[in-house]
Amino acid sequence: MKGTAGCYERLREYVESVPLIDSHDHSSKTDRLVYEDPIQVLVNGRSYFVSDLCSASTIQEMEVLADGTLSLDERWPLLERVWKRTKHTGYAQMIRRVLKYSYGVEELSLAGLKSMEGRLFDQADEARTERVLDDAKIVVRLVDCEPWPSNNQSAKQVLAGTFELCSRARLVTRLTGYHNLYDAQSIQDNIAPLKRHVTSLDEYLEGCREIFEGYKKFGAVAFKDQSAYMRSLEYGNPSRAEAESVFNWLVEDRYRKVARPEGAKPLGDFLFHEFMRMARDMDLPVQIHTGHLGGGGKDVRNANAAGLTNLIELHRDVRFDLFHANWPYDGEILFLAKSHTNVALNFCWANIVDPIYCQRLFKQALSSVPHSKIHGYGSDFGGLPADHAWAHAAIARDNIAIALSDLVEIDYLGFEDAQEVARSWMFDNANDYFRLGLAI
Repeated sequence: MKGTAGCYERLREYVESVPLIDSHDHSSKTDRLVYEDPIQVLVNGRSYFVSDLCSASTIQEMEVLADGTLSLDERWPLLERVWKRTKHTGYAQMIRRVLKYSYGVEELSLAGLKSMEGRLFDQADEARTERVLDDAKIVVRLVDCEPWPSNNQSAKQVLAGTFELCSRARLVTRLTGYHNLYDAQSIQDNIAPLKRHVTSLDEYLEGCREIFEGYKKFGAVAFKDQSAYMRSLEYGNPSRAEAESVFNWLVEDRYRKVARPEGAKPLGDFLFHEFMRMARDMDLPVQIHTGHLGGGGKDVRNANAAGLTNLIELHRDVRFDLFHANWPYDGEILFLAKSHTNVALNFCWANIVDPIYCQRLFKQALSSVPHSKIHGYGSDFGGLPADHAWAHAAIARDNIAIALSDLVEIDYLGFEDAQEVARSWMFDNANDYFRLGLAI
């Protein structure tokens, strides 16, 4: 992508030189995706582009594309047909860049796929990963890298100081499983790393605080929550008695479960508020998934950041980093970031979900929200080779350069101002916000 403003090329060159902080990622030390054939660069269970392919095809067709027992020649006619339907999305833009950067394939074709054989990215090749991260100028990655849904084993390792992070990673503490409690076993599993059995809500909260403090001691720089995948972001403010009633009913019998999500809501809402108070006390920001939900069949209305209004207003001393530019609800995220001192707007993932949305929103954000409250890039990948993060970073740089050069073109800001804003969005803001202490 290229901008049309007269200063675009000069600004894009500057943007390319700025180091990046990846404000949200899922990469882990154990990522070892092994491509069986070139088609899996496009079609694998960890690729966002798969959702576009699914949207434009059928379950049966996707099963054929994923079938590694079939040759490239057998699957190519189907892939070609589906590619033609999807090749203009933001995800496809990312795939195009991966193909060109890692394999020299300018345009997807059968010949291009065959040329990739024997050269597929191996995540076990740590030297290649480092070269790619260097090319992307990604200096730090904030990673939510614990197994989903259980973080029991990783929590034990974090508390023991033995948890291994991937390259350039700073850990983020995942909150989701600690407050979305639907059965008695989850309560005990969450506290198991402390080698104790909890019998009351007070004991559970004490255990959670001890675990979270252990994460911070290990080096965690934020909390992160993605409850929008399982419930609305509208948190009520139930009494302790209401929450304790649910908790006590669960712990009385190890086999008990409550209905999802309604039965657990009084307890879940109460715990989330308690965790916000812990975040305040620990001076750690809270990253929250808002907007688009990965996969098919989700109700994106549940994830609109507007649902967080009461929570944000109540916990004024907690810093909230709201994810994914709240796509497609741009007005709501601008309102929250402008109206609340404790809200930051994070463009992680969004740059490839909808590049045009982000180009427009970057401009609107600059004209309506202090530019110090914007985090411009987060790859939001997990289990994929680093070339996907490189491609995503390239698109984010394009989006930022296009937006800012357009504003220079209409004399909204000067060229040097645009440089300052770009660096803030890509590096300075996140460095300050997450107390990373980087001197670059």
